[in-house]
Amino acid sequence: MVPYNIAVVDLDEARPEAESLKRRLQRSWRGERELNIVAIAQAELTEEYAAQIDACMVLASAERTANAVLPLLAMLEDAGVAALLITPGAAAEPPATAPAGALHRSLDCDDAVLCATLEGMLHRQEELIQLRREVSISSRFQGGLQTEIARMHEELQLAAMVQREFLPRELPRLYGVEFASLWRPAHYVSGDIYDIARLDGDHVGVFIADAVGHGVPAALMTMIICRSLLPKVITGNSYRLVEPSDVLSKLNQDLIRRQGRTTRFATAAYALVNCRTRVMRFAGAGHPPPILLPTDGATQHLETEGGLLGVFEDEQYDQIEVSLGVDDRLFLYSDGFEQAFPGLQKNAATRPLPNTRYRREFEALRDAGPPEQMVETISQRLDHQQGSLHQIDDLTLLCMHVGPLVGAESHEAKPAPTAHGLRLS
Repeated sequence: MVPYNIAVVDLDEARPEAESLKRRLQRSWRGERELNIVAIAQAELTEEYAAQIDACMVLASAERTANAVLPLLAMLEDAGVAALLITPGAAAEPPATAPAGALHRSLDCDDAVLCATLEGMLHRQEELIQLRREVSISSRFQGGLQTEIARMHEELQLAAMVQREFLPRELPRLYGVEFASLWRPAHYVSGDIYDIARLDGDHVGVFIADAVGHGVPAALMTMIICRSLLPKVITGNSYRLVEPSDVLSKLNQDLIRRQGRTTRFATAAYALVNCRTRVMRFAGAGHPPPILLPTDGATQHLETEGGLLGVFEDEQYDQIEVSLGVDDRLFLYSDGFEQAFPGLQKNAATRPLPNTRYRREFEALRDAGPPEQMVETISQRLDHQQGSLHQIDDLTLLCMHVGPLVGAESHEAKPAPTAHGLRLS
């Protein structure tokens, strides 16, 4: 059986004491493996030498502990060598400056105690070496994992920037009809997408979609939806505005055609607003119905027939026509609002369940002013909700306000605000 290699170092260079300790250990040792003990000078205990020994016994007087022993014991600990600090006298407590990685014994203690201490250190040494090896491997894996996480973080940030570029940079203002938007992804990217675009001198198209799911897969699906959206067909020098029901039908067919083995689907809603005549045609595909706040009546939920996009190829989408009056307000939103305002139940487990509190929040915006003010108000309300820092679902809200009919000279566009008050550029 291979013997243990033990070094005895006397920092006071009293070589007789080191030799005496060596003889004491050899005489009293009863371990299974023999001891190969060598007394050396401090200068000989280099990192290269430490790599060849199993344990080191360091003799030092108390006054030399602080300035000489600590660096030596630290080097031994880094090298994975068991260290035993031995000081003269009968003190039972180690010096205050002795590190926790080294055991301490008095030079006057019994030989059997010294041997038992050394044997215990050597016995645990194999386990310590294995633990050090595993820690080293874990540290390397951790470094690689941190690098990978940083790379994924950078890529997701880039994906978020790309997705924001698909959002409208300016919102139209036509014949006194104004729009504003709120878009808050739950994570880096969103499964919600929207578009508000002026189609000709009288019409504005308002579109919102919510891809089922979260994260990158849902965000990639919104890109496909954006590419497939066709509200206007141009032929030569003429054009034709596509009816909302036909817009959703084409989207549905495109999604089904692009699907592979995995079925992915989405909800969507599209409104074609004639800002001059104040007539809106609307169709929905499994999307939450828009909320209309007329000035002279009760709140209306604009329900339509039509299933999810990407499920049935021959799905039919009904559309309705709504006459709008001055100071009417319309809200198109994603289903994330069903959990955006937690319930008032005392049971914490049921508070985040879907509810209809958002409807009351929308109704409270009857007198909130222009669409920008409506978005600002609802944003503040969201920020004050419990759990708003860890948003459960993506949130999108499109606000429309019908103002007094004005002439063509006020048909300017305005920058589109994002959910955080920034402006897309």
